[in-house]
Amino acid sequence: MSDSHNHHHHHSRHSDRKRSRPPYTRDRNEVKRRRSRSPYRKAHDHHLQDPPTRLPFKQKPLDKKEFEQYKALFADYLDIQKQLDIDELSEHEVRGRWKSFLGKWNKAELAEGWYDPDTKTKADERWDSRPEWRAPTPEVTARDLHKAGEVEEDDEDEDDDGYGPALPSKRAGASIPSLDDLQHRRELADEDRSARTADLRHERKQDRNLQKERVEEMAPRADPGSKERQLEKKRDAAAVNREYKAAKDGGDVEVGDKELMGDDGIDGYKAKMKAEKKRKNEREIRKEEVLRAREAEREEKRAELRRKEEKTMEMLRNIAQQRFG
Repeated sequence: MSDSHNHHHHHSRHSDRKRSRPPYTRDRNEVKRRRSRSPYRKAHDHHLQDPPTRLPFKQKPLDKKEFEQYKALFADYLDIQKQLDIDELSEHEVRGRWKSFLGKWNKAELAEGWYDPDTKTKADERWDSRPEWRAPTPEVTARDLHKAGEVEEDDEDEDDDGYGPALPSKRAGASIPSLDDLQHRRELADEDRSARTADLRHERKQDRNLQKERVEEMAPRADPGSKERQLEKKRDAAAVNREYKAAKDGGDVEVGDKELMGDDGIDGYKAKMKAEKKRKNEREIRKEEVLRAREAEREEKRAELRRKEEKTMEMLRNIAQQRFG
């Protein structure tokens, strides 16, 4: 009886302590139990406790909305690291690769050279000095960047970004001619064809004149003022008219009235040859001037390309030195 009484008394005191526990303590314990039942809550709490990743050069993590500010650096990354031209990618692929770039940047998985502020400054300068004819980069809006989370990435199978950018393989060998180069090439070809046509026409004209002189030597002209001489002049004028019409249809230089009717004797022939030679020399001079001007323009473009390649190599050397010492 005593033992039963003691047991009952002990149970009553335990119940009293349990009933007298403050309400906020029960609520706090209930919250702990609910948290312990949620694996997502546990993982989330653990994530919040992870310290932020320290990025080289004290850089800050990037956000999807900073695409425009880092577009030039991102374009260099695609060009050097992935051998891709951002202007040739679709908006869908730009969004996906920008998302992958953000992840590697924020986890400090890129080579240290990409975090160097000088690298971004040089990339911005190269981006601003791009040729005007180059196709614009697909515009990526904030809404598109928000959809980037749904884009499946194939970047994981590519080379490791931690080892620094690799030399672009697709840039090796002969470069693709620019639109200006193709236009210049077509214009030069047209001028060469025109010059060959004019030269051929001139040679044929000289041959006809030579044959005419030989015929005249074998069969002398009729006496001046005679009916036969008048017929010869009409035939000569008709021949000159045919030559003039053919030359005009071919875009040749306009012939004066005096040359159209012709002059008698060797003096008129010499005058024609001298005028033709003068026109040919002027045409050759203009052609040489155009060729020199275009060659100078192409040389300037080649020099600009060499300067850009030197800047790229300098950036690669800096990245390699920072990465490997």
